[in-house]
Amino acid sequence: MALRAVGVRLGAASVRIGGCGLPATRAHLLRSLSATSQTGIAARSFSSHSDFEPKSHVKDAGNDEVQQKLAKLVKDNKVTLFMKGSPDAPQCGFSRAVVQTLSDEKYDDYAFVDVLKYPEVREGIKKFSDWPTVPQLYVNAEFIGGCDIVVQMHKDGELKEVLDKAK
Repeated sequence: MALRAVGVRLGAASVRIGGCGLPATRAHLLRSLSATSQTGIAARSFSSHSDFEPKSHVKDAGNDEVQQKLAKLVKDNKVTLFMKGSPDAPQCGFSRAVVQTLSDEKYDDYAFVDVLKYPEVREGIKKFSDWPTVPQLYVNAEFIGGCDIVVQMHKDGELKEVLDKAK
């Protein structure tokens, strides 16, 4: 298997991430809307509320070492999964579901970060993505979503398209 465990060290401090499960809302909606313009499929009209607008990574992230390391990590790896545990031994049902979904897509060449080992990453990734829970999947440095969104994208056939672009 071509999995790579990724550890983020900040001098003497370690980094970690946590939380599981998330509502299939913001990221899935953003993904659906952005995919529409690229694929020519009819756009889904959900909401014009500011919560659904695309957001950049954290304000003032340039001054935060954890945020800089997270940005480098997702940029340096085509596919990165922040999860509880490892793909071989997930410590959360939601993390297990995302790992299984990637396996179902026949995609096993991804980096993962066990957020339970790194407390600063556990909190930092939530700030980085502006998403409150873990697992979190990034493809080509773009936040895709958490468990509910990844599983739904798989069911809709959208995840395969996203992962194919990363190969």
